Amino acid sequence: MTIEEHKEFASRIDAENDRQNHRLEKLEDSVAEIQRLTIAVEKMAISTESMAKEIQRQGERLDAIEKEPADNWKKVTWEILKYAIVLALGIIAVKVGAAV
Repeated sequence: MTIEEHKEFASRIDAENDRQNHRLEKLEDSVAEIQRLTIAVEKMAISTESMAKEIQRQGERLDAIEKEPADNWKKVTWEILKYAIVLALGIIAVKVGAAV
C-alpha cells in the first residue's frame, strides 16, 4: 500500500467518523427531547388527575346544593300536611263537641 492509498484510506475513515459523530449528536438531541417530552407528559398527567379529582369534589358539592331546595320543600310540605291534619282533626273535634 502506498502513502497516497494510506492517506486516501485515512481520509475516508475520518469522513465516516465525522458522519457517525454527526448522527450520534442528532440521536442524543432526539433522546434529550424525548426525555423532556416524557417529563412534560408526566406533569400533565398529574395535573389532569388532580383536576379530575377536584371536578369530582365540585360535582358532589353541586349535587348537595341542588338537593337542598328539594329537601327543604319536602320538609315544608310535610309540615303543612301535619298542620292541615291537626287543623282538620281540631275542626272535627269542635263539631263533634258542639253536637254533643
